[in-house]
Amino acid sequence: MRKIISTGLALGLILSASLTQAHHSFSATFTEDEITVEGYVEKMSFTNPHVIIYFNTTDENGEPQQWMSEGSAATLLRRRGWNATSLVEGDYIRVTGNSTRNGSPMVSMGTLNLVDPATGAIVGDPAGEAVEVIAAEHSIPMLRPDGLPNLTGAWTNAIRNPGSARRRNRTPLPFNEAGAALQAEYDPIIDPQVQCEPPGLVRQSGFTPHPYRIQQFDDHVIISYEEYGSVRTIYFDDRDLVGGEHTHLGQSIARYEGEKLIIESSHLLGNLTSPQGNYITDQTTTVETYYRAEDEDGRSFLNMEMVVTDPGHLTAPHTLSSKKPYTADYEFIEVDCHKPLAY
Repeated sequence: MRKIISTGLALGLILSASLTQAHHSFSATFTEDEITVEGYVEKMSFTNPHVIIYFNTTDENGEPQQWMSEGSAATLLRRRGWNATSLVEGDYIRVTGNSTRNGSPMVSMGTLNLVDPATGAIVGDPAGEAVEVIAAEHSIPMLRPDGLPNLTGAWTNAIRNPGSARRRNRTPLPFNEAGAALQAEYDPIIDPQVQCEPPGLVRQSGFTPHPYRIQQFDDHVIISYEEYGSVRTIYFDDRDLVGGEHTHLGQSIARYEGEKLIIESSHLLGNLTSPQGNYITDQTTTVETYYRAEDEDGRSFLNMEMVVTDPGHLTAPHTLSSKKPYTADYEFIEVDCHKPLAY
């Protein structure tokens, strides 16, 4: 069974809470026209960077047709009470969201309900109880026994927790004429992340609102990111500064300065820095600074500042910043990117 209702309404208010932190702009795939689709769940991929639901309907001719619904990151939905078994094969759902730019059988996950296929009545909500974090259980010492800053652990977005505010520098990039011209022509459909390409360092480290994990060792640190699944191993010597090839994450070297961890990176590919575009060139270098903030209400915090310098597209260095709370025993969600359906 399938039911589609075109209303011509935008879903801005419905989607804004969950999709503003999507790994690519939903306008790359979806229009502002609202539709409602019903069908039987085939499978759900409860993964990052987006939760994907495949469900089966019938078209106007009674022929079977598979639809795909794309939601926000599993990281965010988990905090709203979703998990990998919130929907199972055979569940009958009603999804209201935006239709696609190319007419493919996809709908953004604006609202979703379990429905009785016989009566059309709503019979349930896939979300369970929202996940709350008890602040008192999430504090670690400021320094390690060796006197170095204690940065080891998972530093999260923790959106649902008062007192664990997240901040990011959203001031516009200081583009030169070339950079401004490219940004003026930007269409989200060209975003490589729409096609599941790996992100650049600035987008992965500086822009992401999602959790990352730091591990500290004698001669290196490892930083892992939940949003795209990137992992960086950064040494305290120049063994990785080999010149030559540019890559998405570049070449980096780390050092401690007092109670701060400093990471300098170069040899980055030209890349978009966010779902909104902001293209930087392969002349870009970055300096990341990680340092602890004082505990708030029994909760430990980590500050990160990334200074981005690009003589190719920027007239001055640009700073991105974040403040993330520590979360004990935090488990990353698997990354399994699904490309949008074609025409």
